[in-house]
Amino acid sequence: MKKNLALSLLVASTFAFTAVSMAAAGDKKKKDEAAQTEKKHDTVKVGDKVPDFTATDVNGKAVKFSDYAGKTVVLEWVNPGCPVCKHATESGQVAKMITDAKAIDPSVVFLMVNSTGSTAQNPKATADYLATNKVLASAAIIDGDGKLGHMFDAKTTPAMFVIDSKGVLVYSGAIDDSSNDGETPGKTNYVVNTLTQLKAGETVSPSTTKSYGCGVKYASSNAKSKKG
Repeated sequence: MKKNLALSLLVASTFAFTAVSMAAAGDKKKKDEAAQTEKKHDTVKVGDKVPDFTATDVNGKAVKFSDYAGKTVVLEWVNPGCPVCKHATESGQVAKMITDAKAIDPSVVFLMVNSTGSTAQNPKATADYLATNKVLASAAIIDGDGKLGHMFDAKTTPAMFVIDSKGVLVYSGAIDDSSNDGETPGKTNYVVNTLTQLKAGETVSPSTTKSYGCGVKYASSNAKSKKG
């Protein structure tokens, strides 16, 4: 009798242990699948709808992507300490790009983003850098934690991203087709080219190019420095 009872208890505990183990394995599998899904959507690629995001500008104010719904949005990654970015900015190339873009689409929004750990610590320096060079952006974002930079996989300064009025990323890459990494401006500014094609209802081409400039060195020790 005692043996039967002991056997029954052993069998019951074995089934219980098995059920718990299977449930735990199932939960782990679901978590792993969820993590994989999340990982796949971490980086926005051309053709993807850009999820809403909130960032902080040089004045400490919140900037929401959804605030610009229905407008074409251009993001440029900048770094006051990068000679390539400085050359494009101080030469007036960036200011001219914005002027030319607004002539095509007066409602276009320009967001300048600093994700470089060393210079993002000083928002005023970024603000002064843009103001001195007459870069009239809708906002200058300080991305010290690199969240926005990793979301777009920004590798260099400058690097350009154009999001159309439907919220879809339609261009990613260099500011222009310079043949010597920005020492002399290229003949085609890719942002202006993209806006021209959008206005004409054409497919954006090229939609991706390789950006050039200084590699974005993110502050996070877990993040790899991005190099062009």
